[in-house]
Amino acid sequence: MITDKIEHLHRYSVPKTDAILKFIAEHDCAHLPDGEMEIQGRELFVRIMSYTPKPASENRFEIHRIHADVQYLVSGAEIMQTARMKDLSPLSDYDPKGDYHFFKALGVVSDLIVQAGEFAVFYPNQAHRPSCAYEGYKGLVKKLVFKVKI
Repeated sequence: MITDKIEHLHRYSVPKTDAILKFIAEHDCAHLPDGEMEIQGRELFVRIMSYTPKPASENRFEIHRIHADVQYLVSGAEIMQTARMKDLSPLSDYDPKGDYHFFKALGVVSDLIVQAGEFAVFYPNQAHRPSCAYEGYKGLVKKLVFKVKI
């Protein structure tokens, strides 16, 4: 897992960094409609979402096997939680079409506060529970989740 300001993405060995930063520079990200856009086919695509973060207990941990997530907050703030796989219990079978597997936490969970202009990267098999309410922020979050095939 990596977190930083989006302008520092080049500091890390995240695949497709140039294409991600080009997409952000060329689009008015705050006004993109929710949905999905392909950037480099299924090698790199982005899911655009607007939502009100929920209490962590209402969200599930997830892992991906094929894609890394580069979760970029355009506006708002939220908590993204992480946990070790040994502290999780499966809630579902792995869905290869959607590239997700859901879990519930049984042990230690770590919080990461991510705010507007910041990103978090979760590589395959790194459990994460995004979209959790942060008591210091009330309102909508606009987020771009870049899905990078690894």
